[in-house]
Amino acid sequence: MSTSVKRSRSRKASEETAPVLSHADQLSALQKREEGKTVMYKQDAWGHIETRFVRPHNVKAWEDKGFFVRYISASSENLSYWP
Repeated sequence: MSTSVKRSRSRKASEETAPVLSHADQLSALQKREEGKTVMYKQDAWGHIETRFVRPHNVKAWEDKGFFVRYISASSENLSYWP
């Protein structure tokens, strides 16, 4: 019976933890990331909504995949358009 010799692995450097953000800071970062993008939705057979934030030049490609654009109206009662 032969004995196997295992190579020792070098340890990976541990990742530094990200600073803890307040809720307001998280929302601000989220809005900044989504700025200038189009919000698109797709609903599956079970009623689940998939949301994508798409760059303007990619909107047509996502529409071809079955997604539709959210249109925001000026009134606060009707915030979105669902076909």
